[in-house]
Amino acid sequence: MNFNFFGFSKSRKQNLTLRLLVCFLLLPSFRLGAESTEIFLPFPETWAETHETDALETKSSKPSNPVSNQKNMGSDTKMDHSSNPPLVGNLNPTSSKEGYVAGNESTSTPVSVPNPSKSDSKKKKKKEVIDPSQASFQKGKAYLARDQKKSAEQEFASSYAKEGDAAKFSRVENTNLFGLDGKEKESSGLIEKQEDPDLKIKSQFELARSLDRIGNPESEEKAYKEYLKLVTEFPKHPELTPRSHYAMAVLLIRKKEYRSAAHQLVNIIKNFKESEEFLPAHHYLGKIYESSWDERDLERSLKYYQLYLNGVEGKNPKPGLDFRKETRDRLRVLGSAI
Repeated sequence: MNFNFFGFSKSRKQNLTLRLLVCFLLLPSFRLGAESTEIFLPFPETWAETHETDALETKSSKPSNPVSNQKNMGSDTKMDHSSNPPLVGNLNPTSSKEGYVAGNESTSTPVSVPNPSKSDSKKKKKKEVIDPSQASFQKGKAYLARDQKKSAEQEFASSYAKEGDAAKFSRVENTNLFGLDGKEKESSGLIEKQEDPDLKIKSQFELARSLDRIGNPESEEKAYKEYLKLVTEFPKHPELTPRSHYAMAVLLIRKKEYRSAAHQLVNIIKNFKESEEFLPAHHYLGKIYESSWDERDLERSLKYYQLYLNGVEGKNPKPGLDFRKETRDRLRVLGSAI
């Protein structure tokens, strides 16, 4: 039987069959190779975008076997970079380089960097300024509380000699103490040195009141002059001007100069209705018109006493300005006399 098939000889036919068999055996590997078109790089271009997700996934997964990792180092690391151990420290790096630095330096000790703002704030912080006149002022007040007037005067003088913030208050205190000693010239000199207008009028009042407290006719005349100087130079001070008018009236009542005293009290009633001396002025006007002098008027006295009681009803007058008991007694006496 002739096996010359399609013009081929038997030997050629066998050779062709062998070649086809070889091709058939090699065909599956070529097909597998052709099916994979992905190119794996050691560092994917989408590292910065996908690294955070990959790091979180690898953190939750179990660590891979180090032995198998060493065996497959050449191929596996090239095919999938997400199989690397999770980074330590910075979980959201801005670049691949920063990620490797964070992983390699996870065991290093952090270096503390000095804060320049703190040192700058210390330099800018101002030192607390101590008033050189404060200590002597406090010593003077302590001596004054123990009624050691001479020692208090010395400390107050030492205070305003240093010209600090407390010096002006020391001048007020010594103005009062000098006035009690009858040293009105020294007190007047301290008043002239006062630059604060409120403390100047207060010093003026303290001098007048100190002279008034001495209680002799000579000091009373000096006190009256100081009161008069105050009400003429400061006619509208809401506190010390009505107090000065009131003090002048009381002083003049002691001297039985009732007309002049009434003039001072009427000034308070007309011009200082909000002052603490407004209601007590009515009480003293009642006393003036009850007193024995040319213009004695018991009905007018009764009227002023009643105005005082009506005004203080429901109030608590300050000590030294509370005449409720005395006024009620005078009303009973006057009511039976009229």
